[in-house]
Amino acid sequence: MESIAADRIAPGKTRFECQKVLKRDAFGQIEQGLFYRNSGEKVPAIRRLYTRTFWIRPFACLLAGNEKKALARLNNLSAKGQIPELLYADGNYHVRSFIDGEVLYRHERPLSAEFYRDARKLLRDLRHQGVCHNDLAKEANWLVSSDGQKPVLVDFQLARCFKNRHSKLFLALCHEDLRHLLKHKRKDMTVTAREARVLGTKALPTRIWQMTGRQVYLFITRRVLGWQDRTGSYERDF
Repeated sequence: MESIAADRIAPGKTRFECQKVLKRDAFGQIEQGLFYRNSGEKVPAIRRLYTRTFWIRPFACLLAGNEKKALARLNNLSAKGQIPELLYADGNYHVRSFIDGEVLYRHERPLSAEFYRDARKLLRDLRHQGVCHNDLAKEANWLVSSDGQKPVLVDFQLARCFKNRHSKLFLALCHEDLRHLLKHKRKDMTVTAREARVLGTKALPTRIWQMTGRQVYLFITRRVLGWQDRTGSYERDF
């Protein structure tokens, strides 16, 4: 397969074999199955098909584009098994690797201090690549790996990629990623004084969002699209 780009990955002899439909919603369809590489290797994978409904499609493509760009930027981290690998992308769907794990809110608590240290390191890795996840308030976006040891991040639809890793906006959004992780940690153990200060300081973009667009977002996602707080656009069992 050619080198990965966020907008298109050349298909060659690759193909996706759907095994089951996980979810249908306003933005399209989520499928689980197998992705066949050019080499013939089979990779457990998730495919996201974008809706053809004309008035929703631009938003679906925007969210999908965020995920494609972020995963392409983070592709060198996917070998660690904590970030999905972008396997294929075009204008109608994209395929990313399946990572076996359990969503955070379903996992037997409490989690270990080592788990949260690894989660914090994972966020540092994202920051070094110029990526902020931007949706880590949802426990459903954190997975606990199948061995119960490693944190895994999924659902990069709201992710942002930055060229300037020192921009104030990027650092503010990274602060929010960390703050949301610490909110989850606080449920399992006592946080340090420094972590408590992070928890008590909301970044300016968050404060502006809560005073302006949040209510509109909640109305659209809960009333119009019927999303649940923990699941977001679909039930994340993958």
